Amino acid sequence: MDDYSSVSRHYFHFSELGPILNSWTIPILFVAIFCFLWSDVKDMLASTILTWVVAIPIWWYFVERPKPSFGAEHFAAHLWLIILIYMVFVFIPQLLILVTRLRVMDYYWK
Repeated sequence: MDDYSSVSRHYFHFSELGPILNSWTIPILFVAIFCFLWSDVKDMLASTILTWVVAIPIWWYFVERPKPSFGAEHFAAHLWLIILIYMVFVFIPQLLILVTRLRVMDYYWK
């Protein structure tokens, strides 16, 4: 009886994550498909750098500047954490998908 309650308790915790995981399905698929558009790691690095260089100033100019809040200060204070989370959850998986795709394509092209 104790094993059953343990299993049902774990299932309950996973069922709580269902709506959250369902909301991330489309963005995760979009990023995975987007990884197939790069032809080399240099392209991925260039687009990543371009995104960061363009996105942050545009966000500041169009979102933070018209209605000043503490968003820019929080962003600047936590930039190291944002970059760390980005590297772990976005950049490294994209890099792994791209490298795997390039290796598979190289294997089948030879």
